Amino acid sequence: EGGGRKDDPAMPPPPNCPHYIHEMTFGEPFPLSSNPLEGALHVIDNDSGVALNSVAVKLVPTVYSRGLFLSLARQTYQASVAAHVVQPQTLAAQRSVMLPGLMVSYDFTPLAVHHVEGRDNIFVFLGSLVSIVGGVFVTVGLVTGCLFNSAAAVAKKMD
Repeated sequence: EGGGRKDDPAMPPPPNCPHYIHEMTFGEPFPLSSNPLEGALHVIDNDSGVALNSVAVKLVPTVYSRGLFLSLARQTYQASVAAHVVQPQTLAAQRSVMLPGLMVSYDFTPLAVHHVEGRDNIFVFLGSLVSIVGGVFVTVGLVTGCLFNSAAAVAKKMD
């Protein structure tokens, strides 16, 4: 009865082939994001203990410069990661020649991103501040005028 591997205490446990990526970088790290591959753990979660972990990495070339120092631009890459587990039954059904394990494929995007970090000068800030204060005064004046005219119309009707 049962006759399965889990029921027989004499049978060794099935193999488990987890993969841990300590670090995988492409160029200098991008300062505004984290590396999605760093510390990634891929655990096989099936009865056989083997499968193919397929990790697809899309890389976007990025030029990062900060403030007034545009000449100190850093060439780096931003990465997006998609992981997929292919079960051994699927590999066998497709007559695939790939073996169970970890497969990392990466693709470079032909478009580049130029990220420039900077601040506006003080005159732009003062102009924005004056326009906000002026807008508040105009809005308060319109609301006050509407309320005053409505109150005067209601008082006139009451008389």
